[in-house]
Amino acid sequence: MKERLINNLGLKVLSIFLAFIIWLVVVNVSNPLVNRRREVTLDIENGEVLTAAKRAYEISGKSTVTVSFDIHTRDEYKIQLSDFRAYIDLSELYDVTGSVPVKVEVLNNDNIYSNVTAKPGVVRVETEEIQTKPFELVADVHGAAADGYAFGSVALSPDTVIVEGPISQVGLINHVGVRIQADDLAGDVEGHTGLVFYDANGNELEVDDRVYTNVDETGIDYKLYVNKVKELLLDFEVSGSVAPNYRYTGVECSRRRIPVTGSRSVLSSVNTLTIPASVLDLDGASSDQVITVDIRDYLPEGVELADAEDPMIEVRLQVEPMVTRVMELIERDITMVGQEEDRYYRLVPSRVEVTIQGLSEELAGLTEADLGAVIDLEGLEVGIHPASMEFSESDIFTVVSQQEFQIEVTLRNGVVEAGTQSPEASEAESESGGTSLSSAREPGLTEPAAEAGVTSGSVTAETSAEDTASE
Repeated sequence: MKERLINNLGLKVLSIFLAFIIWLVVVNVSNPLVNRRREVTLDIENGEVLTAAKRAYEISGKSTVTVSFDIHTRDEYKIQLSDFRAYIDLSELYDVTGSVPVKVEVLNNDNIYSNVTAKPGVVRVETEEIQTKPFELVADVHGAAADGYAFGSVALSPDTVIVEGPISQVGLINHVGVRIQADDLAGDVEGHTGLVFYDANGNELEVDDRVYTNVDETGIDYKLYVNKVKELLLDFEVSGSVAPNYRYTGVECSRRRIPVTGSRSVLSSVNTLTIPASVLDLDGASSDQVITVDIRDYLPEGVELADAEDPMIEVRLQVEPMVTRVMELIERDITMVGQEEDRYYRLVPSRVEVTIQGLSEELAGLTEADLGAVIDLEGLEVGIHPASMEFSESDIFTVVSQQEFQIEVTLRNGVVEAGTQSPEASEAESESGGTSLSSAREPGLTEPAAEAGVTSGSVTAETSAEDTASE
């Protein structure tokens, strides 16, 4: 018996089939009511009531409701989502709580549905003030032009847009523009694109569908101009005077040439870009002055930077301290002018100190002859006279002071002193145009001899006569 029950598969299948038939008969005879649910999108009516009041609205939470209903089992196959409509009427909005009741309509097969309800039965509607704000459109160009070319201006049509929406959304918008993708261009290009909203950091901003603009679905027309690139040489005008004992030595700049773009006619007449003296002021400076300059402020009309992302340059005005150096000049370092053939000229003292001022590295290589010292002897009579030297003009040094000195003038009287040159030699030397003090003096005369009075013409004559008599 046990084996018949376990191994009789046919009886088992038959029993299952009979059970299904019995259930089907019972269902069709009784046709019971069952509860079913559908998720229905919530419609909004009379939204213009809030729009007319300059208020934006948004449903708090989900934008769908659950519609619950009873239906007979035999009619379940007829259920369609389109049979139901759930909506709220904003003219019934209760301002105090911001709530409005949910209503449900059965659009089709209303005879098979009963006890139709919506859950939730009330929804909250958030409202806020509507803001209207105009924006000038900005072109955001991505990509790179061909070599030797740069992107120029972009013409947009329209070039302004009016944005309207909830103040919480419009307040997030920093600027509105278009995004243009352009690569390896060597000529102008036209196109059509939509609006892009940006936040204060320049990032693209997503706004909800409550934000509207006055631009239709066709979007914005644009024309991107592509211009040739030209490099302009920077020129610097420096003003002001540095502090005492300092010198302005030059200008250094992070860039000496600036790539710019513009129309051919404009660029043909521009070769340099001048940074004006009003910006580069050295007045009272005692150290290097570093000035950051925005090149865009000094571009001629119709000229733009080829690299708009790098408009700043750094200009360094170099200021160095001055030092002093004392140099000793002797007769061979000095040029004589205006001397007369029958007179001797002697520097008293024989060495004259001259104090000069300049940059340390420039003064270090100077020699005494580089000073170009000159003494004017014209019109000096026999005797001792105070004198001064004139020096050649130079950008390297400035003469601060010179030691006081004198010029001693004595007569030759046509007599050759012992140990000196003959008159013929002196005359030849005079004709050769000798200009230093040492050549104007007697070459054989030493400092001690001069102090002993040998330079006097009369004394020299007497000594010569006595020598002749003794012989």
